[in-house]
Amino acid sequence: MIVLQVSLLILTLCLTLLNLVFTLGIARKVGRGAGVMPVPARDPQLSSSPGTPIGGFVATSTQGVTVSRNTLEFGTVFAFLSPGCEPCQEAMPAFISYAAMNKGTVVSVLSGAYGGDVMATLEALGPVLVEAPNGPVAKAFGVIGVPVFVTVGVGNVLATSSEIGPDSRITIPA
Repeated sequence: MIVLQVSLLILTLCLTLLNLVFTLGIARKVGRGAGVMPVPARDPQLSSSPGTPIGGFVATSTQGVTVSRNTLEFGTVFAFLSPGCEPCQEAMPAFISYAAMNKGTVVSVLSGAYGGDVMATLEALGPVLVEAPNGPVAKAFGVIGVPVFVTVGVGNVLATSSEIGPDSRITIPA
């Protein structure tokens, strides 16, 4: 009788340890997202993902330049900004610096007009498109929030980031 009780106790202990191992394994997978790549909180997905085709659009810049899906050049960066957006205001100095270094390969898409000095600076760096929030250009790029910077590939989104500068994923491809 004692041997049977000891055997049942050892069996119960083994099953409890096995259950603990499985529980820890499951908790570890859940903690890592079970293989699903999380979107970093500092860089939420605010536009179409890389590889997504760019929708059709035609817009005229404040300088009278027509910009459309058919006129896009590989490596052009579209900056989607809004004058009333605090993160956009914080990103503006880095964007202007970036645009100055990559003049001619940047298009500013503004949901509302900025003040004279900012508009003049942006216009000197490349085409500036002003449209209503969720306008045709924003829709073509799947933009759902600002600021967002999108690098154009061959008819598709090459890269996207809510930041611009040396630490962002936005670069001008060689």
